[in-house]
Amino acid sequence: MLGKVLIYMTVAFSGISVLAYLFSDKKGRDNLLKLGVFSYYAMTFTVVAACIYLLSNILAHNFQFTYIWEYSSTELHDYFLVASFYSGQQGSFMLWMLMLTIIGLVINYRTARYGYQSLSMGIFTSIIFFLAVILIFKSPFDYVWETFAAENLEVGFMPVNGRGLNPILQNYWITIHPPILFIGYSMMAVPYTYALTALIKRDYKGWIDKVMPWTLFGAGILGLGIMMGGYWAYETLGWGGFWAWDPVENSSLIPWMIAVGFIHTLLVQRRTNGLVKTNIALGLLTFIFVVYATFLTRSGILGDTSVHSFVTPGAIVYNMLILFQVIYLGLGIFYMATRWKDMTAYVGKKAISFASKEYSVSLGAIVFLALAAIVIMGTSWPAVAELFGQEKVAVDISNYDKFGSIFAVIFLILNGISLYQRWNSGNISDIFGKLIIPTGASVVLVAVFYFMGLDNLNFILLTFAAFFSLITNLEYLIRNVKSNPKSLGAYIAHIGLVFLILGAVISGVYSSTKQVRLKTNETKSAFGYDFTFVGYNQIETEFKDREKFKYNIKIEKNGSSGMASPIVYWSDFNEKQSPFLEPGVYTKLEKDIYLSPKAIEAESDLPRVALRKDDKATIPLDTNLMVSVKSFVMDKNAAFSGNSVVLNTVVSIEHIDGTIFSDTLNSLLDATSWEAQPSWKKIADSEVEIAMTKLIRDVDNIHNTRAVLSFKEAGKPEPALVDVFTFDVSVKPFINLVWLGTLAVTAGFFLALYKYPTKNKKNIAEE
Repeated sequence: MLGKVLIYMTVAFSGISVLAYLFSDKKGRDNLLKLGVFSYYAMTFTVVAACIYLLSNILAHNFQFTYIWEYSSTELHDYFLVASFYSGQQGSFMLWMLMLTIIGLVINYRTARYGYQSLSMGIFTSIIFFLAVILIFKSPFDYVWETFAAENLEVGFMPVNGRGLNPILQNYWITIHPPILFIGYSMMAVPYTYALTALIKRDYKGWIDKVMPWTLFGAGILGLGIMMGGYWAYETLGWGGFWAWDPVENSSLIPWMIAVGFIHTLLVQRRTNGLVKTNIALGLLTFIFVVYATFLTRSGILGDTSVHSFVTPGAIVYNMLILFQVIYLGLGIFYMATRWKDMTAYVGKKAISFASKEYSVSLGAIVFLALAAIVIMGTSWPAVAELFGQEKVAVDISNYDKFGSIFAVIFLILNGISLYQRWNSGNISDIFGKLIIPTGASVVLVAVFYFMGLDNLNFILLTFAAFFSLITNLEYLIRNVKSNPKSLGAYIAHIGLVFLILGAVISGVYSSTKQVRLKTNETKSAFGYDFTFVGYNQIETEFKDREKFKYNIKIEKNGSSGMASPIVYWSDFNEKQSPFLEPGVYTKLEKDIYLSPKAIEAESDLPRVALRKDDKATIPLDTNLMVSVKSFVMDKNAAFSGNSVVLNTVVSIEHIDGTIFSDTLNSLLDATSWEAQPSWKKIADSEVEIAMTKLIRDVDNIHNTRAVLSFKEAGKPEPALVDVFTFDVSVKPFINLVWLGTLAVTAGFFLALYKYPTKNKKNIAEE
């Protein structure tokens, strides 16, 4: 009850705050402004109180609340209990609202200094209001007897335990990745708020210095959050990659790409006063696509095409998410249309020189945004297809790779060239000579990679462009370390992007995979490494809802060794119907050895041979004996019994003295695995027993069908079964460049912030 009351109070205070802020945007309405501020603080209190109330109930295992019952259990670690706060739709809306509310406190302080407070806070708070209204209809404070009213549960009923968190989500990254992502989402609301305020106030110039720091921080933190998700997938899912172009992955990438393009077009406007309409539009789109991403993720519309999508939230919330988009998109379009002539008059008609820096930066931003448009179209395709009655399928990821590599080549080359150009002027002959060294060095480096096996034209061009951009940015980074340290952020971010692209290309092109199947203490080689299965051990034994095992693989090469431990486990979450698999990674500086578990089996260690009809082989336990398969005879009267097949295999045994005799081995084969429990027969005049234990079928060429014959010493019991672990080994060279590049891009954005707090006191030409 208290939780719902707090949500209703949040709606009320945020609604009052929105109206008070918006109507205070006139002189003499200070009381309304004070009311807006007071209501915002009151709303902050109720939002924080609601979050604390929900979290405290999660930690107390109060399963009376349906949300807590659905996403937590007594079996979870404390940090996963905290993560279960935002693991469902309702909780993620709560987290987003909390982040927005905290950021709003800073905006309230900052905007009060330059006359944006009333409009900006009114617009910004309306987003919190909208989320709070959604939480009325999709509440984390519904009781189980309300949710499952049809089951006639008594009021006050509390389940003994909750369903628990999806085992795939039980990774330390869930405590880091979603909060970081939602800070990024929330930061994207600031450019929208400022752009709309600028439109209403007809402030087409002053707003860009105000919005730049917010956009830099937002792009940095959102990019970091996105790639944290990529590393989580790489480390946990076992498919070997960090990015799958999943529609929900893309939906968070789109606002980041728009924000990055926006940062570059803001730079152009600051230097040239151009791109006014472009910047207003991009400022609006950064958040509109966050709302769009929220719709794709939480409406359930991509449930059939994405592994990340939430289930459908119900018709009311579905329609509210659509309304959410329509309102904020409609406001942007309305004010863009009504201010169009103003902006046109403000811009002027100054031509941009082909050889100027603003030309290359603008073109680079267009290329980046064009790639964002392709990602938008591909991501939206399943929803559009359903709208027109077409089959709802995700776009083939090869299309993203193809277009992405082409646009990345153009963007990186433009980035490199732009460093040698000047603002507001330029001559192509001025930069031509400067391009010779980075171009020549890039050609040499690509040639090295070509002789190492890089033969795909797209990848060759991409590698060339990456090296070209890397060399030019390194040159300017070194040149400015002492003379202009505040400018280093841009170079570091660009170098980070190059690292990220190079890491993705090299680890993708040069990566290869082999399957290895090992018995306990057995060693096999792959890619020059020796892999030994040294056994397994159960982990997290303190929990009763799972059986979790680490399969330890020792990896050795040239005297050095390491260990990777893929994990296989069964969970009550899916009633232990199928195992969950996690990879093991042996990380070296220049590569990862990536082990993806595929199967675990208990196998007989009996000596055996596999023979086609008329093949002959020596019996392993007695080299004086030879065995051959003469025929397979199906028992027609008992050919199939349930899921079993009765098969008689006629074999011929030849002694070293030339004596030959035949025998028939009876087998009851499993019709799925075509394996059988041994039915032993003693070979005459020997101390060996023989059994047919498996049929290796070749349905295309029956002559290639083989019988697996097993042997043991006569009169002795069968040896115990041995564990066999099967896994894929992948070598991923320079995958660490991807993670290093991500950190560098983020650091670059944050370092670029350094020059903005005192920006208004400086001349732009000093930057």
